[in-house]
Amino acid sequence: MSTRKILFLVVAAAFILVTVSPVLAGDDKQLTVFAIVKVKSNKAMQARQEMLKLVPLTRLEPGCINYDMHVSVGTTPGTEYTEDPTLYMFYENWRSREDWDLHMQMPYLTDWFNMCNGVGQEPVCESLDITIYEMYKMPTNPVFRGKVLPDLKERYTLSARVFVKSKDDCPPEFPDCADRARKEMLSLVPLTHTEPGCVDYRMHVNLNQENGSQNPLSYLFYENWYDFHVWYYDHMNASYLVRWFDMAPQLTTEIRLQGWRMMNFCEIHNADNSCSYVQGNKKGK
Repeated sequence: MSTRKILFLVVAAAFILVTVSPVLAGDDKQLTVFAIVKVKSNKAMQARQEMLKLVPLTRLEPGCINYDMHVSVGTTPGTEYTEDPTLYMFYENWRSREDWDLHMQMPYLTDWFNMCNGVGQEPVCESLDITIYEMYKMPTNPVFRGKVLPDLKERYTLSARVFVKSKDDCPPEFPDCADRARKEMLSLVPLTHTEPGCVDYRMHVNLNQENGSQNPLSYLFYENWYDFHVWYYDHMNASYLVRWFDMAPQLTTEIRLQGWRMMNFCEIHNADNSCSYVQGNKKGK
C-alpha cells in the first residue's frame, strides 16, 4: 500500500473519531439540559402558564442555543394527541456550562423554582428532575426529501433515556456492556438520519453535574419526527432498530421512552394581541 493511501486512511479515521466524539461540556463547550417537571393536578394551569413565560425570556439570553418546552403525550396509536397536563419536559442547549449556570441565577427562573418548590407558598410541583448531557457530534444530519414541508404543528417528539448495565452485571457474551451499548447506539444515528420522516435524532451521554465527568451508563436520545405515524410505523420497525431492541435487554437495565408535543407558543400573545409560533429561536407569524 502506498504511503499516500496510508496517510489518507489515517486522516479519514481521525475525522470519524472526531466527528462522533462528544462535544465536551465546559468553557465554550456546548451543554445539553434535559428537565422533566411533574406538577400538581390542582396547580396544572397555573404551572403551565408560569413555565410558558420562561420560554421567550430564556431565548433572549446570549448563551441560549435552544430552549424548547414540551407537554407529555402518549406513545401508542390513539394516544399521540392525548396530553398529560401535569407532565412537562424542557430540552435545552447552551453555549457552555457557564451560560447555563448564569441562566440558573436569572430572577425569573429563581421565582419559578420558588413557586415550584413552595418557598413561602404551597408548591405547584410534585417533582423536578434536571440532568445534563454532552451531545455526540455526528457527521450526518436528517434531510427532508418530500416536496411539501409538513405542518410543524404535527411534529411528534420522543425522548429515550437508556440505562446501561454495569460491567459486573454484563452477560458472558458481552464483557463490557458500556462499550458495546455505546457503539451499537452510535450506529443507529446515521441510519436514522436517512429516514424521510426524521427531523432530529440526537444522542447524548450523561454528565456528573458536580464535575462534568461522563457517565457511560446513561444516555439520552432526543428525536423529532414529522408526525407520530412515521415514528411508530416506520422508524420503530426499521431492521436496525429492531435488532437493537432485541439486543438491548442484555446490555441495559431500562429504556425509558416518552412521547411529547412541543408547545405551540401561540399560547403566548404579542403586545398587539397577535399570535406567534416560535420554533427554536426563530419566530414567524
